[in-house]
Amino acid sequence: MEVLLGIDGGGTKTELVATARWGGAVARARVGATSLSRKGAEAVGAELERGCGEVLRALGAGAEECAAVCAGFASAGRNQAQYDAMLAKLLPRARVRVMTDAELALWAAVGEGDGIVVIAGTGSIAWGRYEGRVARAGGTEPGNDPGSGDWIRRELASGQASPEIIYERAGTALAELLLACARELRWSAPAAFYTGGVLTHEPLVRAALAAAWPHALAALPYPPAEAALELARRELAR
Repeated sequence: MEVLLGIDGGGTKTELVATARWGGAVARARVGATSLSRKGAEAVGAELERGCGEVLRALGAGAEECAAVCAGFASAGRNQAQYDAMLAKLLPRARVRVMTDAELALWAAVGEGDGIVVIAGTGSIAWGRYEGRVARAGGTEPGNDPGSGDWIRRELASGQASPEIIYERAGTALAELLLACARELRWSAPAAFYTGGVLTHEPLVRAALAAAWPHALAALPYPPAEAALELARRELAR
């Protein structure tokens, strides 16, 4: 059996999806954070080992049967070589492709096309592509990114404003990230998408973002881990 594996690794949780190369059953797992900006290498490696082992066992496969893996990690921009090495050790025969979680989310939104995605999970970032140009805004201060889950929790704990006001401020901050990314791309009305726990589970944040953003805004059409699985399939076909 040749197995394909997709991984979406964040600062709070990590989603894994695996299936046989030629189709069939799909195995899924969720483990803890795999961001190297929040956990040490040993802890991240243990989470990846646990998650990979879980989906492979569900398919009745071993690590040597994984033919390709694509993974998006929240801190891959600074730690790609370390993630490459971790996955190569866990899956010794697999072709490995590592990217940031923002790059993976953008691919889930528009494939190789143009667009901007706003991620608001543990951290927050806007990432976009337009006419061959790539730009980002935010994602530079782990734990302090405006509009992120960490930022919201800290503001709520301070007790200086009501939850409604804090959620509105979070949405406005995320809109500012989106606008900053659009300006960098020199794109006046981009196709924009959102994902992440804050925007998925906090309707007040999402409403504030939509109100501050004058153009259409949509959720990702399918989860980033599913996009990673498709990219693993393409990696093997190259």
